[in-house]
Parts: sequence; C-alpha cells; structure tokens
Amino acid sequence: MRPAKKSDAEETLQIAIPLVTKKSLRMKSAESGKTMRVIVLKALAKAGIRVPHDEVQDRRKVK
Repeated sequence: MRPAKKSDAEETLQIAIPLVTKKSLRMKSAESGKTMRVIVLKALAKAGIRVPHDEVQDRRKVK
C-alpha cells in the first residue's frame, strides 16, 4: 500500500455565502497576504473544528 499524498486526503467543499462575506474574505486575503483557504481553515480551527496544523499554510509556490 502506498502512503497517502496530501491531495489524496483532501475533499472539495462548495458552499454558498453572502456576497458581502466573500468580498470581506477577499479583502482580508489581500490585506494579509494569506490565501482565502488559510483564513478559512484558521477560522474553522478557532471554532473547534479539527484542522491538521500542517494544512494551515500557504501552498502557493514562492518565487
């Protein structure tokens, strides 16, 4: 059995959120330099949802 890759252990979550919320998230992302994914994962963790620590990081390639 091969070890699981991060992409093997991920699922896509699609939710509908208010437009004002998405705009606010986009603004927070631009201001902080963090991805929307990182901001949402941190908020979920703060709310008591289990989030693997190593997943709360920017996965964009740094030039």
